[in-house]
Amino acid sequence: MPGPTQLLASGALTALLVGCAASPAGLAPARSDSPAPRGGATALAQTTPAGDYSRPLTGRLTFTFGERQLDGALAPTDEPQVFGVEYSRLSSSGPLGFELGFQFADDQARGVALPGGGAGTVDRLQSEFFAGLRAEGGEGTVHPYLGLGATWLTNDTRIRSAGVETRDTDSGLGAYGHLGLLFDLSRTVHVSIDGRMTFLTGDSNEGADNDYAQVSIGLGASF
Repeated sequence: MPGPTQLLASGALTALLVGCAASPAGLAPARSDSPAPRGGATALAQTTPAGDYSRPLTGRLTFTFGERQLDGALAPTDEPQVFGVEYSRLSSSGPLGFELGFQFADDQARGVALPGGGAGTVDRLQSEFFAGLRAEGGEGTVHPYLGLGATWLTNDTRIRSAGVETRDTDSGLGAYGHLGLLFDLSRTVHVSIDGRMTFLTGDSNEGADNDYAQVSIGLGASF
């Protein structure tokens, strides 16, 4: 059975192929041999041509799915699966705007040898809220983007052994950066491929670095 990384790579490749298939050539309006209307009708047609992707919609809501790589000291729960929701909006007059959202990551390992002896189940949960600046470029259906900002990251580790559960929680403020490619499948639907890292989030109570690297794919709506 393929592992999470292989599944993620397959999903990213599928997103690339779908994005390439949705090129402006395939979305161009059909040519008409009838004479063009005059006056105000002509001006309106030139202002809002069908299938015009040179001025993308400014708001985007994206649901992301991926995998996160944590500090190796947290093994075997150092590769949690991630789900997130991100909202971004660009200025109507340029490529700059803002973004905000949250992410949730979860990993579990059973039969883990515990420091005090014996074995147990370890659940590692991470929740994250972030907000920052975003730049998005490109004309047509492909848009490279970059985002930078602040993030609040919370770690929750739960260990169950012999019917007893212990829990350790810590939080910290840090910075994040991410970049990727966004593909318009239509005027209102898009997919994305994203790489992300956090910085300066500090160490967990277990002495491990809270920073992570992450790869994800996204599906969302533009408006």
